Amino acid sequence: MRRLIGSFLVLHALAHAGAGIWVYGVNEAWPVTVLWFIATLGFLAAGIGLIGVPLLDRHWRAVAVTAAVASLALVALYVHPVSIVGSAIDAAVLIGSIPFVRELVPRWIGAPAHPARRRLRPLGAAIALLLAAYPSALIMLRPWYTHWGVSLAERASTMPGDELVAEPGYRIDHGLTVQAPAAAVWPWLVQIGQDRGGFYSYDWLERLVGDPVHNVDRIVPEWQSLKRGDLVRAAPPNYLGGALGKDLGWRVAAIVPERALVLDGWGAFVLESVNDTTTRLLARTRGEGRPSFVAVPLAPLGMLLFEPAHFVMERRMLVGIKERAEREWNRQRTIE
Repeated sequence: MRRLIGSFLVLHALAHAGAGIWVYGVNEAWPVTVLWFIATLGFLAAGIGLIGVPLLDRHWRAVAVTAAVASLALVALYVHPVSIVGSAIDAAVLIGSIPFVRELVPRWIGAPAHPARRRLRPLGAAIALLLAAYPSALIMLRPWYTHWGVSLAERASTMPGDELVAEPGYRIDHGLTVQAPAAAVWPWLVQIGQDRGGFYSYDWLERLVGDPVHNVDRIVPEWQSLKRGDLVRAAPPNYLGGALGKDLGWRVAAIVPERALVLDGWGAFVLESVNDTTTRLLARTRGEGRPSFVAVPLAPLGMLLFEPAHFVMERRMLVGIKERAEREWNRQRTIE
């Protein structure tokens, strides 16, 4: 029974991925991150304590109550019908912490009031603690890696592609400064694609999963033509035997030469000229991010896998474009 309840609390902790993303999408304030962190870490700690991690096992009830209070406060910042189930679980944890309820409920369900404790072995306990630390760390780091390299003014500004999602509940903004004019950056951006110039990121990682991406270090004239509706391929048509479709990638939703490339399903890459020799390269991803019962089990996958992977790969992509544009720009100036 203890491990069953512990497993349920772990799942409830992971379900907070959706709640945190939804609340943060409408209220990017530090209290949201703190409440999200306390609720997730608290339920994870209580859950793995019940499953059999010493020390946490002894204090699981107090930790779960703290998590429930934080969870209710988090949900109160963005009330939605989907959150009612989670709030009911939080309320049950609080009610279950009342002393006389702790004694009555086991009798009602025919379970022993003080079931035997089964502890995990040291290796299992260490793995459980690491698994709890990972999502907790991501929550605290999320404001940084979802806004890496951009200013508050840039995040508040309107960019090409914003019209595709009028009221986003989810967004990621990345950016950096390139010491080259926009005209020198654009040729590298416009030739991205698996069957073109690559993505200037960690192509060895992409090849590791069977995607034959190869980054180029030169501007190819044949790849400088791109128009609305064209497909920027993420993988060849036969990738994984075509199980994911033959047109895996992103359609060009809008394109403004030397200014913006908007890819449906990815977002917008925008060049902002600072002066004649300096450009801001910005990448913005926006999504609906609306609460739904279907999204609850999917949100943990997005937060734990997609977001950090997206940050690592897109950051390297922007740095890769910067390095190539600056190198080619400096070479041309030396020749002149």
